[in-house]
Amino acid sequence: MQKAQAQPDERGGVTRADTVITGGKTFAIIIGISDYKLVPDLQYAHKDAQAFEDFLLSDAGGKVPRANVETFLNEQAVRSNVGDAISVIARKAKPGDRVWFFFAGHGDMEDLTQIENGLLLLHNSPNGNYFGMNDDVLEILDLKRYLSPLAQKGIEMIFIVDACHSGNLNGGVQGVQQTASALASSWGREYKILSCQPNQLSLESAEWGGGRGLFSIQMEEGIKGLADTDNDGKITMFELQSYIQANVAKFSEFKQIPLITGDLSKSFFKVNPGILATLKKEKALNYPLLAKANTKGIEDKFVDSLSPEGKKIWFSYKENISKMKLIWPRDTNALRDYRLFAKRFPDNQLVSIMRRNLASALNSRFDSIVSPLLRGETSYSTRDVCYYAAVELDSCMSLLGEQHYMFQNLKARKLYMNAMSDTWALGENEYNYTWRPTVERATKLLEESAALEPNASYTLQALGLHYYYLYEYEKANTAFSKYLELRPYDIFAKQSLGGMYLKLKQYEKAEAIFLSLMEKFPQYSFNYKAQLFDIYLKWEKNGKVLEMVNSMLATPAEKPYGLFYKGLYFARQNNQDSTVYYYREAEKTLGGQNILCVNNIGHTYFVHNQIDSARKYFEKVLEIDSTYTFGHFNMGVIEEIEGNSQAAIFSFLKAIQNAPGTVEGYVTNLPLYFGKKFDTSDKTASEDFKKQMFTYNMQYLSYLSILYVYIRVPGLIDSSRQVNYLFDQMAQYKQHDMLTWYHKACYYSMKKDKKLALASLLQALDLGFGSLYQIKYDHDLDFIRDTPEFAVILKKYFPDQPAAGIKSQ
Repeated sequence: MQKAQAQPDERGGVTRADTVITGGKTFAIIIGISDYKLVPDLQYAHKDAQAFEDFLLSDAGGKVPRANVETFLNEQAVRSNVGDAISVIARKAKPGDRVWFFFAGHGDMEDLTQIENGLLLLHNSPNGNYFGMNDDVLEILDLKRYLSPLAQKGIEMIFIVDACHSGNLNGGVQGVQQTASALASSWGREYKILSCQPNQLSLESAEWGGGRGLFSIQMEEGIKGLADTDNDGKITMFELQSYIQANVAKFSEFKQIPLITGDLSKSFFKVNPGILATLKKEKALNYPLLAKANTKGIEDKFVDSLSPEGKKIWFSYKENISKMKLIWPRDTNALRDYRLFAKRFPDNQLVSIMRRNLASALNSRFDSIVSPLLRGETSYSTRDVCYYAAVELDSCMSLLGEQHYMFQNLKARKLYMNAMSDTWALGENEYNYTWRPTVERATKLLEESAALEPNASYTLQALGLHYYYLYEYEKANTAFSKYLELRPYDIFAKQSLGGMYLKLKQYEKAEAIFLSLMEKFPQYSFNYKAQLFDIYLKWEKNGKVLEMVNSMLATPAEKPYGLFYKGLYFARQNNQDSTVYYYREAEKTLGGQNILCVNNIGHTYFVHNQIDSARKYFEKVLEIDSTYTFGHFNMGVIEEIEGNSQAAIFSFLKAIQNAPGTVEGYVTNLPLYFGKKFDTSDKTASEDFKKQMFTYNMQYLSYLSILYVYIRVPGLIDSSRQVNYLFDQMAQYKQHDMLTWYHKACYYSMKKDKKLALASLLQALDLGFGSLYQIKYDHDLDFIRDTPEFAVILKKYFPDQPAAGIKSQ
């Protein structure tokens, strides 16, 4: 095959050389050494080499045959092995073939006057006296002598060398840089991809690719397709150079800039669309970290040259970093040391090292909080610790400045920590009405954080929970859905999303999630059965309700709860005797007096108008637990029925104070609540309406009950300030918006304000209120019921509904 050459085009420019060779063979010699016998170790050079081998063997790298790739890691990387591989490949490679030489490790020089030579140190290399032990080093001139001539024979020879790592080597920093200069000098027609400029050092960190060299990981991502800026499916050396130079420079804060030599118009890499798509998705979901770069060994060279004052500040800084005294106490901390050092020695190369590693340390508290969350584990922290993390992130932002590539991420994380300093680990049992302003404030911070760092899964999880607490179920659903895209196997996220679907009455979606969870995690089956029971009960799928109940009854450990849920089922059927029977059976199997069973028995008597019996049970409930929300609420309803307005309002207020913010309750026989009266001339519709079950947030229901108690007291309906306060409180429960507007319509009708009553009713209907029975028969709407406008509304929203029809809300 004839080797493609760059040819002039009609406009006098140069056309791109052909892409990846299709007929020739590919060979590779790959060397990566982190574990040296005598020379100071590196950390991730061997991983960089292994990654390049994996690339060549993969579809993305052309599926090079394994027999054509010689890889030497750590103790395998000795001169005899490498020399044999060079000799074999030099004989095997023919014109039209391609040969890769990849080296990641230390570079140095014995005699700094030999400006054209340098050394690549192998595993057994001594730390000095290199020419006395030639078997343990590779001379740059030898590579030039044996491999560079291959390029003159029509063989594509590509060197990839990352040998500019810092290290306490014999030649020091100058020796490392001299090796880089020798590599960068032109030998012939070969190609070189070098990790940095001759006057720079390569960086590696645990935060890059789970432990990689910065140059290596950026090169790998570039040749997999991210460098293909013109999207033609090919990557030229120019595109690769542009990509790795821009990204390595950015992430190293311009302390490392790679170098490529050779025909930059040449296309070496063909993009695999599937692999590129996967890589782009991984990058989109990537969680960027502020890397602490490995500078092992080189610090000593700079420290030795410091004055006594400089050394004192330096060692104070190091001690404070190790003890995590970063910004506290005020009189001795690492940030104070850094500022003092930078002021006294602004041109010292240690300044940039101190700045970078201090910035990394200022992120460590935050990382310790969120890292378990990113692994799908529980993070054990406190609100105080979150506060300190926010302050440290703020200091980090100030240290690095707005121009830093991580500034936006740091700001997002600071906002997240600010929010968590108020609401970390806030649970449903702790959350009540007093928390609302705090949660609203935290939610705004989380929204700002998500806007800056939209793929931070921990922020989306927290945001979903905060929306849930604020009854913003649509927003919670969106947040949890996106969270699941980022963490598709997270059980908590799936449970939360299922709960949101239930709140939004998307029963099929909720059912699918919990059935899937029950199948995958049978150890939690009871929890999922309980969720499915709730879904089917609200969905009015009685057969499936009983299926869940019978499944519980058939499982010995779940039988007591199965009896309780069967009581709930019969309560839904308005079957008093069976309801009471199963609640009592559940109480027996649970080992005695159970507050939930006692309360529900009282409620059963109440909805069947046995008020005295109901009162006795509710009083017993409050004897068991004087803070029990349902006990106070139910006592309030009885006091309201019996005309004890003040006592009723007191009980409802106690219910609000003690109710967790998300707790809900079922209501049946609605005509017994709110002091309402309904036209019962349509007996069938009236009986059907009594059997309907309504679900309310308990705080909302208590505010609503207070409203009706208050406005039914003669003379108080015109107390606008108090009434508006109650409606303002109710408006916070977004899931009940349509109910709030319906009750506003009732209030304005009772006040004989036709305009506002009709407008409020229209708003309720537009939001989805659909109880025709209440609209037609609730006496609180009598004032507007005979108006022409009311008839128009009825015809518009219920055009085909029979007069006695009922549509459950």
